[in-house]
Order: sequence, then C-alpha cells, then structure tokens
Amino acid sequence: MIELKKILKKDILDLLADEMFWKHSFLSISKHRLYAHFKNPNLKDDDIVLLLSYLNAELVGYMGVFTDTITIDSIQNKIGWLSTWWVHPKTKGSGIGREILNGMYAELNGKIGISQFTPSAKRVYDKSGYFTTLKENVGIKAVLRSNLTFVIPTIYPNLKKFESIFKISDHFINFFVNLKLVIQKKSIANKLQGISVDYLQIPDQETLKLINRFNKNDLSHKGFAFFEWLKTYNWVQSAPLLNFTQKDKYEFSMYDKSFEISFLKILKEDSCIGFVVLQKRNYVLKVLFTYYDPSNSVIDIANIIKLQAIAQNTREIICYDEAICANLKASSVFLYKTKKIKHSIISKAFNTTDFNDVRMHFGDGDCSFA
Repeated sequence: MIELKKILKKDILDLLADEMFWKHSFLSISKHRLYAHFKNPNLKDDDIVLLLSYLNAELVGYMGVFTDTITIDSIQNKIGWLSTWWVHPKTKGSGIGREILNGMYAELNGKIGISQFTPSAKRVYDKSGYFTTLKENVGIKAVLRSNLTFVIPTIYPNLKKFESIFKISDHFINFFVNLKLVIQKKSIANKLQGISVDYLQIPDQETLKLINRFNKNDLSHKGFAFFEWLKTYNWVQSAPLLNFTQKDKYEFSMYDKSFEISFLKILKEDSCIGFVVLQKRNYVLKVLFTYYDPSNSVIDIANIIKLQAIAQNTREIICYDEAICANLKASSVFLYKTKKIKHSIISKAFNTTDFNDVRMHFGDGDCSFA
C-alpha cells in the first residue's frame, strides 16, 4: 500500500527534532536545507516543502519543492519549483515515482515549474502531460584553467582511479596558464577606469533601485527579502572534511569542499551601474543574476566577472546572460568555450505557453542553491 505524507512549513521544527527520521538509511532532505525552507520569505505555514512516500509503512521515496513567486501577464503567482525527486531502486516498476509527482501536482494545484532535471526525469514529465516549455536558455561555459581532475571522471567514471594523474596534469598545465592570466588580469584591470566594487551582505537602497529598473521582463522579481535569504541560508554547506560527512546518504546537494554566494555592486564614478550575483562551488563560477544596462555597461560587468574568476582560482565560468556571454565568447582570456543550454519547463495550469518575452535568470527556480 502506497501512502504519501506531507511535510508543511509548520511541521519543520518538529521534524528537525525527530531523531529517528535523521537516522534512516537515507536522507530525504538535509537539516540545513530543511531549515532554509523554514526561513524562505515566500513560504506560509500551510505550504508544502517535502512529500514522503511510504510502501507498506516503509519510507521509499520523496519529492522536495521550493516555493517562489513568478509574474505572468503582470499578475504575481505562487509557484512550486520541484527541487528533488527520488525513489528507492528496489521499487522500480511500482509506479511510486509517478504517484509522488501526481501527489505534489495536486497539492500545488498544478502550479509547478522545473528549472533543472535529468533526461530520465524529463521523460516522465513529458509523459505526464502536465508541462510545457518555459525557456531554453543558451549560454556558455568559458574555461579559464585545466580541470581534468573533474572533467574526465565525470565523462568516463571508470577512469576515476587515475585521479592522481589528472591532478598532476592540472597542476603542470595550470602553472603556465596562471602565468598567462597574470598578464591578462593586469590588462583587464587597466580597462576598468573609474570602476569599483562593493561586496554586499544585503542589497542596499541604490542596488534595489537598479534591480527594479532592469527587472521589468523578469519571470521572477527578486527583492531584498529573497537576496538576504539566499545569502544567509545556503542549501549546500562548505565542508573541507567532505569525506567524513554523510553526503552519500542524500542523493542531492548537501555538502561540498567549498560553496559561496557573492553579491557584487559595481560602481562607475561612485554611481551604481550593475549588480551581479555569483556562486562559486569548488572551481566553477556561475553567474546567477545580473542587473545592468546592456547598451553601455556590459563590457565593464563582464570584465569584473572575469577578474573575480581569475582571483578565485576558478577553472570555468557558466553564464546565460546573453550580452555577457557574447563578451566572454569574444575574449582571449579563456582556453576554450562551449555552448550550454539550460531547459526549463512549467505546468500548463498557468494557462500560458508563450514565454518569449520573459527573461529567466540562471538563478531562477532552484538553480541558485546547488
């Protein structure tokens, strides 16, 4: 017998105190992610955060959801972005995964979006008939330094045993790459006449005015409460002793060696010309949110991002901002660049299928958090 159990915001504190739940053989969510949901400024007491699936009273699966707001045809709507979905392999063929999806769909009155997914999950979403395309953002992966240690085992998992060789190769290659970057860093910095950067903990009033000036077509209008929450309650926690954590008990992002969110307020002659939100996870820098005038500030904004990446020993930048991507594509700083496509889908319950004029940031949905 399949049973679904809802975890609402008002249940979170009790669940955090439930010792037996956290001693299960696998985790349905991490404690810090669960508490982050509790602090989500868009979440109300009766909103769902987690759907647990039981088969004959045994926990065998779950689906997590992030509550957000989006604007469609000038009307603000609540949306649940599906953030996790897992069923135990031993239940394969039982239909539990589809039961969980149907249950979450019903709980949210069909108001669901998905901002990142695996090909196997996409097949289930397509088969359900619930969804339509939201966006296919075309972006870039711009590679600054050699990262064979990560890239090769990702493509060819059976070669992970040679990780030490790849590390040595990376160190050798990057010795010469870093010499080149020292020169290029000075060249980029010399082009930034009158430019300065404030690293913010929260957006200030000048930054909020700039955001409101350049967010008119955004799918999700982000403000002070969202950015304060994003900066304070990360779903992924930095864990230098990664191998000693229980990360393998959870199928999704829980810990990593390094993870940080940076808010960059970019000024020219002391006036704010841009606000950029960057996420650095290990050696990868993601450009999550960008607010600026692309007609006259894109070069300065892109150069600041490049300098940040060089200074942080980043090995690649992933970006979906069209104007910044064009700048990165034309830059000689990188070893190579490849095209990236980010697919997002949304339920038909919103009664809208044309999102051509909507801007979707890389960080929209749950992409800021992993």
